[in-house]
Amino acid sequence: MNVEKRVIKWLEASGIVSGYFVSGDKIKAKSLPEKFILVDRTGGAREAMVLDMAEILIEVYHKTSRLEASEKANAIADAVSGLLQYDEITRAKVNSVVHLDDTLGQYYRYQIYLDVYNRRGEAAGKPAPPPPPPIEDTL
Repeated sequence: MNVEKRVIKWLEASGIVSGYFVSGDKIKAKSLPEKFILVDRTGGAREAMVLDMAEILIEVYHKTSRLEASEKANAIADAVSGLLQYDEITRAKVNSVVHLDDTLGQYYRYQIYLDVYNRRGEAAGKPAPPPPPPIEDTL
């Protein structure tokens, strides 16, 4: 499963984010709720065809309460090890929690940066994509 999708499903199923809208897509400015959470992949390497070492960003937004945004971000950070319940996740670690308000949208915002290792292909119970064709030596 796509690692961003897995994190979103985990957040929703965990009950930690009840009352918050959770999405992997940016929300249109006209329909922004009072509080919401965005999940995004910000980088990370891929080892061979089996390991995806994703850097995941979880952003907690709240229109009126910096304290609530902070508490929700810290609750998420404290629960990140819960991602390990999924067979394809082999590592889930908080890299940092940052307070960085969204001054354009006028929201309090906390960002949680995660390192999430996700097994791909056969390692995750699905067939791996075929290997690339061999490179012929033309020298």
